[in-house]
Order: sequence, then C-alpha cells, then structure tokens
Amino acid sequence: MAKSLYHIRVINKGREKDYFDFWRRQLHANAAGEELTAELVGFEVTQSGHSLEDALAAVRRKHAGLQIDTQSTRVEEAEVD
Repeated sequence: MAKSLYHIRVINKGREKDYFDFWRRQLHANAAGEELTAELVGFEVTQSGHSLEDALAAVRRKHAGLQIDTQSTRVEEAEVD
C-alpha cells in the first residue's frame, strides 16, 4: 500500500499564542516586544503515512505533549512506498 508525504506543523511548548499570532494574525512581535519567527514558534515535520490520521498519530507519538496545527497540514501528491 502506498504512503503519502504530509507536512505537519508542530508548535513549540509555551509558544501557542505566539504561534497563532504569527501565522494567523500575521504579527511579527509579541506583547513583550520579542520578534516572532517561524522557527521560534514552531517547526515542520515531514511524515509519511497511509492517511492524514496515520501521519498525525506518528507525529504526536514523536513529539508528545506538543500541539499540532492540523489546519496547516499539507500533503504532497507524490506517493512513497
């Protein structure tokens, strides 16, 4: 059975508000004046899976305790075995 590649964003612990301010509200600084960057607020994991749910479960196991932005997940059309 073929697998697809999913690009899943994981939010750094304690940066949940900063993450959504940066990606959804397009803010480039938080209330403390700290400059927000993609790397500061989270990171992206490329994960293969038979389905989105399969890929999300694998990322949740690898990064237990961290929040995942499921709305930002992208899938590559290419399939891997």
